[in-house]
Amino acid sequence: MLQDSSKEEQIPEVVDNAVTPLVWASEVPGRSKLAEPVKVTLKPGAKPVRQKQYPIKWEARKGLEELITKSLEYGLLVECESEYNTPILPVKKSGGKEYRLVQDLRAINQIVQDIHPVVANPYTLLTSLKEEHKWFTVLDLKDAFFCIPLDAKSQSIFAFEWESPATGRKMQLTWTVLLQGFKNSPTIFGNQLAKELEMWEKQNQGEGILLQYVDDILIAAESKETCFEMTISLLNFLGQGGYRVSRNKAQIGKEAVIYLGFEISQGQRQLGNERKEAICQIPEPNSPKELRPFLGMIGWCRLWILNYGLYVKPLYEGLNESKDRYLIWTPECHKSFKELKKALMMAPALGLPDLTKPFELFVHERQHLALGVLAQRLGILEETSGILL
Repeated sequence: MLQDSSKEEQIPEVVDNAVTPLVWASEVPGRSKLAEPVKVTLKPGAKPVRQKQYPIKWEARKGLEELITKSLEYGLLVECESEYNTPILPVKKSGGKEYRLVQDLRAINQIVQDIHPVVANPYTLLTSLKEEHKWFTVLDLKDAFFCIPLDAKSQSIFAFEWESPATGRKMQLTWTVLLQGFKNSPTIFGNQLAKELEMWEKQNQGEGILLQYVDDILIAAESKETCFEMTISLLNFLGQGGYRVSRNKAQIGKEAVIYLGFEISQGQRQLGNERKEAICQIPEPNSPKELRPFLGMIGWCRLWILNYGLYVKPLYEGLNESKDRYLIWTPECHKSFKELKKALMMAPALGLPDLTKPFELFVHERQHLALGVLAQRLGILEETSGILL
């Protein structure tokens, strides 16, 4: 059984004693030593975005004050005078009085040039794991985007208005680093980290492998000793490179880990309990806007749900027939909604595919839908690799 992910993982002493303390996340943010400042290119004819700040209650501004002050202290934010301005939203964290800062960058994202996203597909990423891989480490980089600096000429684009709850003074602040909500941040950061990890991999070629999805890293190895050795080497590399790793989220040298919401163990992957519980707690939707996120979340899990296409068919039909804020919710929709949640909680563990062996595809048609199961023969047994629409 996996431990509750909300509890701090114990770092093995052999690892803790062998890595630089700098690698563990602290109040001081990380900064990549190799990353060049990012230049943001606007679309031709783009005009400055000027959006007014929504009124923020004093309590919420007070809740953001410490975050703003520390970000200014460490140079993540600076005062500015910019023709750009987008609003910020204080979002209260669950189970506490702390707030997190969310900046509404939708208008900025519309005027910035797109870059082709090269973020890995989680489904295909995990096919690199082999049956022999038995020991795993998962590392999560803390405030990863903040490790990449913004070019000075691009910083003013991300300006926002801030009113000090202590003095009442209004000012404009802007970011000096990549930030959450900017559409190109995941790709830019992922590319930079991938380039740096290539340097590490050239020096650490062995029986283990490393997988990267934006700021989430997985190490897989055949032995516990190799897993520890690779983990120590990688942690030191990251720490010396200016990155910071979340200590309480690190899963080091384990036979089962949670990675990208999947529970990974030798030869298998299954949906993590947190993901399943989060979906099952979603109430019945009252509008198309509420139904779409559910379909997106359950669609992510479709490989584990037998007859998934039949279950979601009434929901998509209801969505397509609905207009604006009014959702057509039939008895069939109600039944499918419940059956999807039930099937999700009974989702099986799927075997990790072996690309060196042949696959067998079992298909049939039902209610004008093509359904199928992809399997591989392992010895005398058939192991399911994925349930297809």
